[in-house]
Amino acid sequence: MKRRIIIPLFILVGLSAILLIMGIFYLYTEAEKVQRSIFVNEVLAAGNEVIDRIDATIKNDSTTLIAMDSDEVVQDDIDMNEVVSMQQTRKFLIDSVSNQPVGVIKTTIYFQENNSRVIANDTEYFTAAFRRLFPLYNEPWNPENKQIGISNTFNIRDINLIQLDSTTTALLNAKTLHQFIKEALEDENIDSRFDFALYNAFTTNFVVEPQSTKPKDILNSEFIFLLKYNEKVSSPHYLIIYFPTVRGIILQRMSNIIILILVFFVITFVIAFTALYSLYRQKKTSDVTNDFINNVTHEFKTPIATISLACEVLSDPTMLEDKDIRASYVEIINDENNRLKDMVTTVLETAQLRKGQIKMNVELVDMHELIQKVTDSFALLINSSNGSLTVALNADRHQLFGDRTHLTNTITNLIENGIKYSTDSPEILVNTLSDEKHFIISVSDKGIGIPQKSIAKIFDNFYRVPHGNIHNVKGYGLGLGYVKKIIQLHHGRIEVQSAEGKGSTFTIYLPLKS
Repeated sequence: MKRRIIIPLFILVGLSAILLIMGIFYLYTEAEKVQRSIFVNEVLAAGNEVIDRIDATIKNDSTTLIAMDSDEVVQDDIDMNEVVSMQQTRKFLIDSVSNQPVGVIKTTIYFQENNSRVIANDTEYFTAAFRRLFPLYNEPWNPENKQIGISNTFNIRDINLIQLDSTTTALLNAKTLHQFIKEALEDENIDSRFDFALYNAFTTNFVVEPQSTKPKDILNSEFIFLLKYNEKVSSPHYLIIYFPTVRGIILQRMSNIIILILVFFVITFVIAFTALYSLYRQKKTSDVTNDFINNVTHEFKTPIATISLACEVLSDPTMLEDKDIRASYVEIINDENNRLKDMVTTVLETAQLRKGQIKMNVELVDMHELIQKVTDSFALLINSSNGSLTVALNADRHQLFGDRTHLTNTITNLIENGIKYSTDSPEILVNTLSDEKHFIISVSDKGIGIPQKSIAKIFDNFYRVPHGNIHNVKGYGLGLGYVKKIIQLHHGRIEVQSAEGKGSTFTIYLPLKS
């Protein structure tokens, strides 16, 4: 595929993946907003339920009922020596015209030894300045509102009168409020850790302190509920519910959606990566194939040109008279023709290997005998290059079942590479060893070596290690791919160790068979 097509496709796939991921992220944020809205509504419903229970609890206070059903006496007439215990309560004295508190009726219940109860009432009125402040419930509470500090301008007596009495405070204790809130939240299917407080916005004091949260944090909670106004609650009191991990609660509720989104994200990423990687591989394959075609063309040109030249010479009638010259040119044509045939055979065998169509003629092979024949065939070439080819046949067990022809080609290919990639006189070492399971053969050279980044690619078809001008060394990148495939067909493996400028060692492990 051409570069001008691959690059736009690469960009298109990348942009599509980014847009899809952005769409998934947008859906997630919208789903989180919906879940947050649902959660807030559930907490508000639970909070209102708690406020109703608190109002009912205050109105049904048994101390107030006792005070209403008992006879009233003057406090000075009570014999304190007969008193076992006492309770105090109070309610606001409401002006029938303005419907606003003008004072407080303080009630004390004395429990005596004979199980009798004595009630003493005392009425106290607010100062005129304090009465002008009402109604106190005229504005929603804001923790930063300047009105919060308004209590500092009035005397302590008025402030004490407007606070919750001790009986109501005891009634709305932390344990009771916790139970109310927990049950209300459970009714809304909320089972999460929470904290709470009961706050007097007029005096800026906590009636019930938060259990584990800092006052500053709990005052900034988004879940704040105003207690209902009644004859015992005249100043603004707020029930505050605080969730330390609201986002965690929402994410927990969205666990199924999050898992689904993650699955879509992974699928999108895998598809995008696969598509981009396929395009990249296609481009690399295209480049390597073009290099292969160029290399094959370069290799084919020489024998074709030689044959053409020889045919031209033989077509000259004067050359036909000299039988020796004619025979030499015929031999050249025959050699170059065989060379072309070998090239075509190599390419076809590689194609068959890739398709898994190659046939293996398995027989018992003496590897030492085979290696000796292969190395002997290189003696003339090594001597002409002033090089050396050392053979060390050290394996104790050297017979195995395999294809003689392909094993011969494999070892030939490795030795040829050692000679081709040696800059000076080649120094080749062929060594054999054996263990309980394998026949081991290694072919070492002291040539130019292979860069570390290229070692993983040298067994790919058509790949040739770049060393400047690639045509300095003949070949078309099929040899090592063929070698690895043949070794795999023999159920063996091949390893390579190399360092640039120091040479390479190829080690083959072939299984021994009885």
